[in-house]
Amino acid sequence: MRSFDGRSSGIYSRARPTYPAELYYWLSHQVKSSGVVWDAACGTGQASIDLAAYFDKVEASDISESQIAEATPHRKVHYQVFPSEKTNYPDHYFDAVCIGHALHWFDLDLFWQEVKRVLKPGGLLVCWGYNWLTVGEQEDLVISEHVLSHLSSYWPVQSRLLWNQYRDIQFPFEPIDVPKFDLYCNWSVSQTMDFIRSWTAAQLRIQDEGDDFLVQANTVLRSVWSDPLHKKQIHLPFFVRAGRMK
Repeated sequence: MRSFDGRSSGIYSRARPTYPAELYYWLSHQVKSSGVVWDAACGTGQASIDLAAYFDKVEASDISESQIAEATPHRKVHYQVFPSEKTNYPDHYFDAVCIGHALHWFDLDLFWQEVKRVLKPGGLLVCWGYNWLTVGEQEDLVISEHVLSHLSSYWPVQSRLLWNQYRDIQFPFEPIDVPKFDLYCNWSVSQTMDFIRSWTAAQLRIQDEGDDFLVQANTVLRSVWSDPLHKKQIHLPFFVRAGRMK
């Protein structure tokens, strides 16, 4: 599913948060070698660039040409366009495979086969994501009443896997304990609305009926934000699952 292809790739690039720095530090200490890592479904490279600080080489792939076109260049990151379920990587090539906020879009049976092919014995698979956002009591109420109420019929079924933090997904790897990581962003009201606009359900609703609901939500959200230029701390509930190749 090309949910972030085409016209939404630009807003996706600027609106999506970067992930906790502590995650990459922890990840780098779980691998036997910091040689090569695969950032599967890399989008515009948010995680790819951060992984490059800890690995010698980052292979980053995405099914969307427009996402890769928006990706941030880096001398240690090699971007390619193809589905994560069928790649051109060599057998037993990667020390780690990472999937940031994207596993729920995959054909998991095919993806697990591909991971087992390209991951080294003892290699690490790590996937992560976040659910919703919380700003404050008034702001959260506005988002619930003026945004979420318009999106209930537009959420793809795959989103439910994300909402349940991938607990419904059976991982064919030896699970390892993961510490708790927190994801916070300091955003203005405009940045918060850009993030909301980048949601899959919001994009589908816009394609179907236009963005009037977001224009209205923006007006109401600004009225309770006090100062629209003031940045507030946004909490994105964050989770990580990890396993090792036997």
